[in-house]
Amino acid sequence: MKRLCLIGLSFSILFSSVGCNEVTYPKATLRESIIKLCRDEYDLNVDVTLSGKTLALYMPLMNLFGATLSLSEEAQDKIQDVILGASRITLSTDADIKFYCIITQDVRIPEIQLVIIKYVDDIKRAFYSDISRGEYFKRTLIDMSENPQAKKEKAITDVLDKMELDQEMRDKVLDDFFRSEPGSLDGIGYWNGKFYIKNITFEEFLAEQIASRIRMRFSEEESLNRYDLKLVTGNFAVKDRFRFFLISFSAESLLFTSTPDERALMEDDIFKNIINEISNVVYGYKFRDFNLVKIEEKNYSTELAVSKEDIYLFKRGKLGINTILSVLN
Repeated sequence: MKRLCLIGLSFSILFSSVGCNEVTYPKATLRESIIKLCRDEYDLNVDVTLSGKTLALYMPLMNLFGATLSLSEEAQDKIQDVILGASRITLSTDADIKFYCIITQDVRIPEIQLVIIKYVDDIKRAFYSDISRGEYFKRTLIDMSENPQAKKEKAITDVLDKMELDQEMRDKVLDDFFRSEPGSLDGIGYWNGKFYIKNITFEEFLAEQIASRIRMRFSEEESLNRYDLKLVTGNFAVKDRFRFFLISFSAESLLFTSTPDERALMEDDIFKNIINEISNVVYGYKFRDFNLVKIEEKNYSTELAVSKEDIYLFKRGKLGINTILSVLN
């Protein structure tokens, strides 16, 4: 997911509007309650679904983008309203919701969508001031991209057009083979009146958050502007009971690097900053159910594997970054 802007949310409004352990929105009527709340309090029409422990809200907007193709002020206000409403609901329901996902599209160009994903425990920790406001925003996944289902169906429709199938057969082919629950967060969306949502796992959320924070770090910190990081992805894999994060990216220096030593210094700097973000996420959530993190740089086939133990030692100041980078190959 590509990190865009951080949409503000007033903690004072949110936390004064919910009560601890109050069940205002029972599970049995959750969908209807969300639709009513958004309609009555924010004058917004939304669609709602629940996939496992993931709540999804879809909100169509007339003017999602402004003249410069950035989010319009009107859209940002409405998105904040929906975030506020979703947060209130997840803190005041007896439904077991771990994540909520907001999807919005400009009705004029539904092929482009905005997706926002939040972890409910992060909202609770912010409520109790256990994490800072800045950290809370870093834990929000925000993606503006081409609608994945629209992209998929367009490619298949072009093929079906050449086959000259009738509409009934075309719909059957699409329904049977191409309209299914997404396998990853990148596939989440809403298309032609249907949700494409999955039950988000904690591990994939952390992996995507690591990638998001790496992108943000390298775009916002002036000292890192000399590097161009592309195709930053985060995944979580399980192979033969071996559990690991896989962080992949391609990097280039915007400065002239002509020698192997200069390239090595660049790699050390990049990997050092990536390890910092990985440790911030893993340690910040006290996540231990993994064996290691594998970091891959694609352009030069550089790899680094860091064990869970070393990540925790590094974060606690008991292991130096140079020791971790000494095995970089």
